[in-house]
Amino acid sequence: MKFDIKRWVVLGASLLLGGCAPYPTFLDPASPIAGHEASLYRIILIMALVVFVLVEGALILILIRDRGRKGDNTPPKQVYGNTRLEVTWTAIPILLVIALFVMTVQTMHAVAAPAPQKSDLNVQVTGHQWWWEFSYPALGITTANELHIPVGGTVQITLASVDVIHSFWVPQLSGKTDVIPGQTNHMWLKGEKIGVYHGQCAEFCGTNHANMRFKVIVESQADFNAWAASQQKDAPQPQTDAEKQGYKMITTGICSNCHTLNGTDAKGTIGPNLTHLFSRTSFAGSTFDLNQSNLRSWLQDTQAMKPGNDMVVKLKPDEIDALIAYLTQLK
Repeated sequence: MKFDIKRWVVLGASLLLGGCAPYPTFLDPASPIAGHEASLYRIILIMALVVFVLVEGALILILIRDRGRKGDNTPPKQVYGNTRLEVTWTAIPILLVIALFVMTVQTMHAVAAPAPQKSDLNVQVTGHQWWWEFSYPALGITTANELHIPVGGTVQITLASVDVIHSFWVPQLSGKTDVIPGQTNHMWLKGEKIGVYHGQCAEFCGTNHANMRFKVIVESQADFNAWAASQQKDAPQPQTDAEKQGYKMITTGICSNCHTLNGTDAKGTIGPNLTHLFSRTSFAGSTFDLNQSNLRSWLQDTQAMKPGNDMVVKLKPDEIDALIAYLTQLK
């Protein structure tokens, strides 16, 4: 087979440039948890680099100094039996390991969940294939794919899964915690900077594992209170004929089997709560921007956009128009 140098150059460039794409990392921390983890990582990296340089430098020096020379069959000077040298290169790794152990224990203590307080925000996170459900029990709010939290506040999180093992991870805000069927796990968050932080499932969980993403919106207390007050409202009543048709499909038709619409008889739990769908910026596991165009494509063929998801429906064009007419009012 002919070697195609252009093809390999393009492939190599793609791999290199792919690493330059913006991506959430704990090395850009926005919380005390990620901050402690980043500090430990940098210390370990520096120590590893120093050891690497010293060992490789010594190896290169020895190879050059003791290389075979023409006409010289004298063996290199041996250091076997040099007690001081042997003690030194045994003691240094032991001391490094002890130092790493102490720093690791200190970091684990620093990132351990604090004792729950009345002022904490409690959130129940449920993993689905392939999207995240967020419930605020004290506030009576259930939403999907976008977690709102107030800046500087401690958030106590309870984790559960309805299907397979997932892993909840927001690199800039927290470490990873597994989400296991039949088991309840706990973790905590605290966002110190207002902004939007991207999270993802960090445990392979099926075909669309890579598209099981979510966002954490860290906002001021006032903005969080306003968001919560809006989310606590029931879904608005339809006004136009198209909206009424879409409303009927959601509340008593095919959509009611899987979705919830607050203030109605639609109480499905298989799919996301639709009550304030268009208050979100993304859907389908934060894979797609939430707009009418993407929503229409989704309703036309969900499996083409996200193969393997639980929404397997065949809708007529007029039904899609009706659903979009009403769903876009859910803000």
